[in-house]
Amino acid sequence: MKVRRLSIQHIVIIALLVVHVLPVWLFKYTCTQDGPAHVHNAHVLKVYHNHENYILREVYKRNPTLFPNWTSHVLIAGLMYIFPPLVCEKIFFSLCIGLLPLSLLYLLKGIQKSKPLFCLVGFIFAYNYLLHMGFYNFALSVSLFFFAIGCWWRCEDKLSPRAFVTVYIWLTIVYLTHFQSYALLTVSLTFLGVFLYVSEILESPRVRLAAQLKSILLFLGSLLPAYVILLTYYLVKREGGGFHRSFEGLMKYFLSVGSIVSFRDDHVLIGNLLLAVLTIAFLFTVIDRFRKVYAMRNASELKSRGVRGIAVIATRTDGFLLVALILTFLYFKSPWSLRSGGMWISDRIHIYILLALLPFFSFNLHRFVDYAFSGVLIVLALWHLGYHVQTYYLMDRDAKEALSSSEIIEPNTVLASRPGSWGGTPDSADWDFKYILPFEHIEGYLALENGVAYLQNYEPNTDHFPLRYKNKKVTPDYVLVWRTEYDDVRDLVPEYEVIHSTSYNRLYRRKRVAPDAQLWADTTTVTFDMQPPDGDVISNHIVIHKDTDYTDGRFGWWSKSVQDTFKTGGGGFELKYWHTEDSKSARDLRDVLAIGEPNLLIYADRLWGEEDGVFRIALPNGTYEIRCYFHAGIVAPVEINLIANGEKVFQKLHLTSPNESAERRYTVTITDERLTQVIYTRKKRWVWNGFTVKRLSD
Repeated sequence: MKVRRLSIQHIVIIALLVVHVLPVWLFKYTCTQDGPAHVHNAHVLKVYHNHENYILREVYKRNPTLFPNWTSHVLIAGLMYIFPPLVCEKIFFSLCIGLLPLSLLYLLKGIQKSKPLFCLVGFIFAYNYLLHMGFYNFALSVSLFFFAIGCWWRCEDKLSPRAFVTVYIWLTIVYLTHFQSYALLTVSLTFLGVFLYVSEILESPRVRLAAQLKSILLFLGSLLPAYVILLTYYLVKREGGGFHRSFEGLMKYFLSVGSIVSFRDDHVLIGNLLLAVLTIAFLFTVIDRFRKVYAMRNASELKSRGVRGIAVIATRTDGFLLVALILTFLYFKSPWSLRSGGMWISDRIHIYILLALLPFFSFNLHRFVDYAFSGVLIVLALWHLGYHVQTYYLMDRDAKEALSSSEIIEPNTVLASRPGSWGGTPDSADWDFKYILPFEHIEGYLALENGVAYLQNYEPNTDHFPLRYKNKKVTPDYVLVWRTEYDDVRDLVPEYEVIHSTSYNRLYRRKRVAPDAQLWADTTTVTFDMQPPDGDVISNHIVIHKDTDYTDGRFGWWSKSVQDTFKTGGGGFELKYWHTEDSKSARDLRDVLAIGEPNLLIYADRLWGEEDGVFRIALPNGTYEIRCYFHAGIVAPVEINLIANGEKVFQKLHLTSPNESAERRYTVTITDERLTQVIYTRKKRWVWNGFTVKRLSD
């Protein structure tokens, strides 16, 4: 088999890909503004189904709606089954960087096989402002946009079944990644398709106008479902008002190529030079076009080629010039933000303008001109990359200090930060961070891999991310206070203590109350009886109602949402625990229970639910035997699963009839003075009558 040799062009592109991805892997942290929140949420999605993660399941709930913001979370969560979270983020970040020049190469190869040199512009845009903002879905969607255009362009018949399937596969992928890229892709496909049909009319006198108009209508009709989705989403999200940048601000951003300016103004000069290079390429393209017209000035030649008037100048790739002009119009007319939550709208449009123009460039000059363009673009890309390598080094060094408490925070705890949005920037850099705050959500890195719920995570407060807040009003176990010399922390002192301090923050841990000594006075056995407010109280039993909240040092429901009327922000949540209206008396229960059962009356009343219930008891360290009681009653059938201190003590206990009861025992050794029991069901309901705690040894 003949092996194809790599061309110089391919070798250069491969080398640039390696060089541009390498800095991502040289440093521990990928310092972006929103990136830590995305990685934390992806981790929560990955482990949410495990009932052992009761903290995460209590604070968050999944948002299964097919909104256009899924791809990065699903991809990163999937990678976490193989790699650690920080490595998964680096893989995704590398994809965002590497796929952009590759998508441009794919597009340009499909249009002009001999002129792919302008894919080198993709290396400059790979390290862009929106990627460093942590807009991972949008950053990936830019590459998907150009892959979609390139794949569609290769379909010779734009009305064929192949073209239809191709378009909607890519539209679906882009929609699930980011809505704005989906909208721009729909608009671009529309104008490119119409332009191609119009250009066929201009190129050949044999093409009938009526037939082409029919083809245009059929093409637009094939995109009708995409238009419906676009309009529906717009109407749902539309809300009056918003913020528009001034024309002067938009022009400044445009001329400096603000899409590549992330951390420092040093990138502005690179943007100016890039704009100058592309302007020269534009002029060369126009000059080359007029040279061709002049060369074809012989009327007989025009007639023999079947060329009409303006078709001598226009070509099929001029459709990309049209798209770039439309995007420019949208850039200046669109708001920067909407009150419904959409932000950075004009910035997102801007990154497409110059990239969409690249297929328009075409000139046949001496090959040294191509070498000159390639050399300049490579120098600009490496210059641009060099600034980022220096910035990454400084940010990573400071991030390690700011996050040095990561190994101190215990698993299955709740973390809060103060202030929630502190506008943090590294101290090592000697320039002003005017565009990005790389430490803004960096606390998300502290909540990885150990089941920690972070209460200042901004994503669950919105409706366009995979998580929503279920119960945000839980007491944090840890509070990370930034720049404590500027903040008043007197309210933390009574209940929290400092356990770690850096030049960036202090970590406060909640003081733990010792188990209530009176609970075990003169006894080694304690029984908890779960019942409704009007249930029969058994002597020497501790009554537990649905609203018996956990008090540190004692006992109760840790999951605050067991209260029927409990509401929280971020979408609200309500978890109901109903007691049965079972009228059976203790005498009736003797028919189904063992004679002489010492805890017979505990079966008379119960609590039951459908969501996870978390019950915690403060116990002196030692070994205990726990005996749990279950009686189905009229809520049958039920399925009961119970986890004690992270260990599944019994699973899939089924009570199928109202008269069916069960008693289960397990032994547990307490080492941190806490017993946390999680009761849950997968299909039906769970029921719990109570349990006995017997102390076996210290």
